Amino acid sequence: MKLRTAVITSFITGISLIAGTFKAQAMSLVPQTEGEIQLTNVSCLGGSITCIDTTSLGYTVTTQPFDFDNKGLQLGTSRLFVDKPTTANNWGFGITFKVPDAGTNPIEEYVFRPVAYLANNPEAAPTGTPAENGQLEIGRYLFDFLGKTYSEVEIKFYDVEALTSGIIKVNDIDVNDLLSPGLNNNVQTLTLKNVSNFVIQLGTTDSAIKPGDGVSFDVSVPEPTSVLGLAAVAATAVVGMRKSRKLANKGVGV
Repeated sequence: MKLRTAVITSFITGISLIAGTFKAQAMSLVPQTEGEIQLTNVSCLGGSITCIDTTSLGYTVTTQPFDFDNKGLQLGTSRLFVDKPTTANNWGFGITFKVPDAGTNPIEEYVFRPVAYLANNPEAAPTGTPAENGQLEIGRYLFDFLGKTYSEVEIKFYDVEALTSGIIKVNDIDVNDLLSPGLNNNVQTLTLKNVSNFVIQLGTTDSAIKPGDGVSFDVSVPEPTSVLGLAAVAATAVVGMRKSRKLANKGVGV
Protein backbone atom coordinates (compact mmCIF):
# COMPACT_ATOMS: atom_id res chain seq x y z
CA MET A 1 0.00 0.00 0.00
CA LYS A 2 3.00 2.34 -0.02
CA LEU A 3 2.38 3.63 -3.56
CA ARG A 4 -1.27 4.41 -2.95
CA THR A 5 -0.46 6.14 0.35
CA ALA A 6 2.15 8.28 -1.40
CA VAL A 7 -0.36 9.33 -4.04
CA ILE A 8 -2.96 10.29 -1.44
CA THR A 9 -0.35 12.20 0.55
CA SER A 10 0.72 14.02 -2.61
CA PHE A 11 -2.91 14.81 -3.38
CA ILE A 12 -3.51 16.34 0.08
CA THR A 13 -0.23 18.28 -0.05
CA GLY A 14 -1.11 19.59 -3.51
CA ILE A 15 -4.50 20.80 -2.32
CA SER A 16 -2.88 22.50 0.68
CA LEU A 17 -0.39 24.33 -1.53
CA ILE A 18 -3.07 25.44 -3.99
CA ALA A 19 -5.38 26.46 -1.17
CA GLY A 20 -2.61 28.67 0.20
CA THR A 21 -2.14 30.21 -3.23
CA PHE A 22 -5.89 30.67 -3.61
CA LYS A 23 -6.06 32.60 -0.36
CA ALA A 24 -3.08 34.77 -1.21
CA GLN A 25 -4.05 35.78 -4.76
CA ALA A 26 -6.80 38.32 -5.25
CA MET A 27 -8.44 40.06 -8.18
CA SER A 28 -9.61 43.67 -7.94
CA LEU A 29 -13.18 44.29 -9.09
CA VAL A 30 -12.39 47.93 -9.87
CA PRO A 31 -12.62 48.38 -13.67
CA GLN A 32 -9.26 49.41 -15.10
CA THR A 33 -10.56 52.50 -16.84
CA GLU A 34 -11.80 55.86 -15.63
CA GLY A 35 -15.47 56.69 -15.87
CA GLU A 36 -18.83 56.35 -14.13
CA ILE A 37 -20.23 53.06 -12.81
CA GLN A 38 -23.61 52.18 -14.32
CA LEU A 39 -25.87 51.98 -11.28
CA THR A 40 -29.04 49.92 -11.30
CA ASN A 41 -31.19 52.83 -10.17
CA VAL A 42 -29.49 55.99 -11.52
CA SER A 43 -28.56 56.53 -15.17
CA CYS A 44 -25.03 57.58 -16.16
CA LEU A 45 -24.47 61.26 -16.83
CA GLY A 46 -23.29 60.72 -20.39
CA GLY A 47 -21.40 63.42 -22.27
CA SER A 48 -17.68 62.62 -22.40
CA ILE A 49 -17.89 60.32 -19.35
CA THR A 50 -17.46 56.60 -20.04
CA CYS A 51 -20.39 54.62 -18.61
CA ILE A 52 -19.03 51.35 -17.14
CA ASP A 53 -21.31 48.28 -17.08
CA THR A 54 -20.08 45.96 -14.31
CA THR A 55 -22.29 42.97 -15.12
CA SER A 56 -19.50 41.48 -17.25
CA LEU A 57 -17.35 41.54 -14.09
CA GLY A 58 -20.02 39.61 -12.19
CA TYR A 59 -21.71 42.27 -10.08
CA THR A 60 -24.09 45.22 -10.04
CA VAL A 61 -24.07 48.38 -7.90
CA THR A 62 -27.12 50.16 -6.49
CA THR A 63 -26.83 53.57 -4.83
CA GLN A 64 -28.75 54.09 -1.60
CA PRO A 65 -29.75 57.27 0.25
CA PHE A 66 -27.09 58.73 2.51
CA ASP A 67 -29.22 61.00 4.66
CA PHE A 68 -26.73 62.54 7.08
CA ASP A 69 -27.49 66.19 7.75
CA ASN A 70 -24.83 68.32 9.45
CA LYS A 71 -24.05 72.04 9.36
CA GLY A 72 -26.77 72.59 6.78
CA LEU A 73 -25.32 70.06 4.30
CA GLN A 74 -28.07 67.67 3.21
CA LEU A 75 -27.04 64.81 0.92
CA GLY A 76 -29.08 62.66 -1.42
CA THR A 77 -28.01 59.49 -3.23
CA SER A 78 -24.45 59.46 -4.57
CA ARG A 79 -22.98 58.45 -7.91
CA LEU A 80 -19.95 56.15 -8.18
CA PHE A 81 -16.88 56.70 -10.37
CA VAL A 82 -13.67 54.85 -11.16
CA ASP A 83 -10.74 57.20 -10.71
CA LYS A 84 -7.01 57.04 -11.31
CA PRO A 85 -5.74 59.27 -8.49
CA THR A 86 -2.70 60.48 -10.44
CA THR A 87 -4.82 62.06 -13.20
CA ALA A 88 -6.99 65.17 -13.08
CA ASN A 89 -10.46 64.97 -14.62
CA ASN A 90 -12.94 67.67 -15.50
CA TRP A 91 -15.95 65.53 -16.30
CA GLY A 92 -18.41 68.36 -16.75
CA PHE A 93 -21.80 68.35 -15.00
CA GLY A 94 -20.09 70.16 -12.11
CA ILE A 95 -17.67 67.28 -11.38
CA THR A 96 -13.92 67.93 -11.21
CA PHE A 97 -11.26 65.59 -9.79
CA LYS A 98 -8.03 67.38 -8.89
CA VAL A 99 -4.44 66.17 -8.41
CA PRO A 100 -3.76 66.01 -5.57
CA ASP A 101 -7.36 65.67 -4.47
CA ALA A 102 -8.59 67.82 -1.59
CA GLY A 103 -9.50 64.65 0.32
CA THR A 104 -8.50 61.06 -0.38
CA ASN A 105 -5.25 60.24 -2.20
CA PRO A 106 -4.82 56.44 -2.40
CA ILE A 107 -1.74 54.93 -4.02
CA GLU A 108 -3.63 52.27 -6.04
CA GLU A 109 -3.83 52.65 -9.81
CA TYR A 110 -7.66 52.70 -9.96
CA VAL A 111 -10.21 53.03 -7.13
CA PHE A 112 -13.94 53.38 -6.67
CA ARG A 113 -14.71 57.02 -5.94
CA PRO A 114 -18.08 58.15 -4.54
CA VAL A 115 -19.49 61.46 -5.70
CA ALA A 116 -21.87 62.97 -3.16
CA TYR A 117 -24.86 64.98 -4.34
CA LEU A 118 -26.88 67.54 -2.49
CA ALA A 119 -30.35 66.45 -1.50
CA ASN A 120 -31.84 67.24 -4.90
CA ASN A 121 -32.25 64.16 -7.10
CA PRO A 122 -29.04 63.16 -8.95
CA GLU A 123 -31.22 61.50 -11.59
CA ALA A 124 -32.14 65.03 -12.67
CA ALA A 125 -28.51 65.81 -13.62
CA PRO A 126 -27.11 67.98 -15.07
CA THR A 127 -29.45 70.14 -12.94
CA GLY A 128 -28.50 68.11 -9.84
CA THR A 129 -25.67 69.55 -7.77
CA PRO A 130 -22.60 67.45 -6.84
CA ALA A 131 -21.10 68.47 -3.48
CA GLU A 132 -17.69 70.16 -3.60
CA ASN A 133 -17.53 69.87 -7.40
CA GLY A 134 -17.65 66.10 -7.09
CA GLN A 135 -14.78 65.85 -4.62
CA LEU A 136 -16.86 64.94 -1.55
CA GLU A 137 -16.41 61.14 -1.45
CA ILE A 138 -19.49 60.13 0.52
CA GLY A 139 -21.99 57.44 -0.36
CA ARG A 140 -23.73 54.15 0.37
CA TYR A 141 -23.85 51.32 -2.18
CA LEU A 142 -25.21 47.80 -2.51
CA PHE A 143 -22.84 45.42 -4.35
CA ASP A 144 -24.62 42.29 -5.61
CA PHE A 145 -22.70 39.32 -7.08
CA LEU A 146 -25.62 38.15 -9.25
CA GLY A 147 -26.33 34.88 -7.45
CA LYS A 148 -22.67 33.95 -6.93
CA THR A 149 -21.13 33.56 -3.46
CA TYR A 150 -17.47 34.40 -2.90
CA SER A 151 -15.70 32.60 -0.08
CA GLU A 152 -13.81 35.81 0.68
CA VAL A 153 -14.20 39.47 -0.26
CA GLU A 154 -11.56 42.01 0.75
CA ILE A 155 -12.41 45.71 0.86
CA LYS A 156 -9.78 48.42 1.25
CA PHE A 157 -10.88 51.81 2.59
CA TYR A 158 -8.72 54.85 1.86
CA ASP A 159 -8.68 57.80 4.27
CA VAL A 160 -11.07 56.78 7.05
CA GLU A 161 -11.15 59.73 9.44
CA ALA A 162 -14.58 59.39 11.05
CA LEU A 163 -16.50 56.55 12.70
CA THR A 164 -19.11 56.00 9.96
CA SER A 165 -17.28 54.17 7.16
CA GLY A 166 -17.53 50.40 6.85
CA ILE A 167 -19.88 47.57 5.97
CA ILE A 168 -23.46 47.86 7.19
CA LYS A 169 -24.98 44.74 5.60
CA VAL A 170 -23.78 41.35 4.32
CA ASN A 171 -26.15 38.99 2.50
CA ASP A 172 -29.08 41.27 3.46
CA ILE A 173 -28.25 40.96 7.18
CA ASP A 174 -27.33 44.01 9.29
CA VAL A 175 -23.73 43.87 10.53
CA ASN A 176 -22.70 47.52 11.09
CA ASP A 177 -18.98 46.74 10.97
CA LEU A 178 -17.57 50.28 11.13
CA LEU A 179 -13.91 51.25 11.04
CA SER A 180 -12.03 53.31 13.59
CA PRO A 181 -10.81 56.75 12.47
CA GLY A 182 -7.18 56.98 11.41
CA LEU A 183 -4.63 59.53 10.24
CA ASN A 184 -4.95 61.35 6.92
CA ASN A 185 -4.68 59.00 3.90
CA ASN A 186 -4.72 55.86 6.07
CA VAL A 187 -5.62 52.49 4.52
CA GLN A 188 -7.85 50.01 6.36
CA THR A 189 -9.15 46.59 5.28
CA LEU A 190 -12.22 44.51 6.04
CA THR A 191 -12.45 40.86 4.93
CA LEU A 192 -15.90 39.31 4.50
CA LYS A 193 -16.62 35.58 4.26
CA ASN A 194 -19.16 33.77 2.05
CA VAL A 195 -20.55 36.89 0.42
CA SER A 196 -23.30 37.17 -2.17
CA ASN A 197 -23.97 40.88 -1.55
CA PHE A 198 -22.93 43.66 0.78
CA VAL A 199 -23.73 47.31 1.54
CA ILE A 200 -20.78 49.66 1.98
CA GLN A 201 -21.01 53.07 3.66
CA LEU A 202 -18.38 55.75 3.12
CA GLY A 203 -17.58 59.06 4.77
CA THR A 204 -19.60 61.49 6.83
CA THR A 205 -20.51 65.15 7.08
CA ASP A 206 -20.81 64.77 10.86
CA SER A 207 -17.12 65.49 11.38
CA ALA A 208 -14.75 68.12 12.67
CA ILE A 209 -12.98 67.75 9.33
CA LYS A 210 -14.28 70.41 7.00
CA PRO A 211 -16.21 70.11 4.80
CA GLY A 212 -16.41 66.38 5.55
CA ASP A 213 -14.63 63.04 5.54
CA GLY A 214 -14.64 61.16 2.23
CA VAL A 215 -13.48 57.64 1.51
CA SER A 216 -12.55 55.87 -1.73
CA PHE A 217 -12.27 52.07 -1.85
CA ASP A 218 -11.24 48.88 -3.63
CA VAL A 219 -12.99 45.48 -3.72
CA SER A 220 -11.04 42.24 -4.31
CA VAL A 221 -12.08 38.59 -4.63
CA PRO A 222 -10.06 35.37 -5.10
CA GLU A 223 -8.49 34.86 -8.54
CA PRO A 224 -10.60 32.43 -10.62
CA THR A 225 -7.39 30.85 -11.96
CA SER A 226 -6.70 29.60 -8.44
CA VAL A 227 -9.90 27.56 -8.57
CA LEU A 228 -8.83 26.08 -11.92
CA GLY A 229 -5.44 25.24 -10.41
CA LEU A 230 -7.12 23.38 -7.56
CA ALA A 231 -9.27 21.44 -10.01
CA ALA A 232 -6.19 20.51 -12.05
CA VAL A 233 -4.41 19.16 -8.97
CA ALA A 234 -7.50 17.20 -7.96
CA ALA A 235 -7.85 15.71 -11.46
CA THR A 236 -4.17 14.74 -11.58
CA ALA A 237 -4.41 13.12 -8.17
CA VAL A 238 -7.50 11.12 -9.15
CA VAL A 239 -5.71 9.82 -12.26
CA GLY A 240 -2.70 8.94 -10.10
CA MET A 241 -4.89 7.05 -7.64
CA ARG A 242 -6.48 5.07 -10.48
CA LYS A 243 -3.05 4.10 -11.81
CA SER A 244 -1.88 3.09 -8.34
CA ARG A 245 -4.89 0.82 -7.94
CA LYS A 246 -4.08 -0.92 -11.23
CA LEU A 247 -0.49 -1.41 -10.12
CA ALA A 248 -1.62 -2.65 -6.72
CA ASN A 249 -3.90 -5.20 -8.41
CA LYS A 250 -0.85 -6.49 -10.27
CA GLY A 251 1.01 -6.87 -7.01
CA VAL A 252 3.25 -3.78 -7.44
CA GLY A 253 4.00 -1.78 -4.28
CA VAL A 254 1.77 -3.94 -2.05
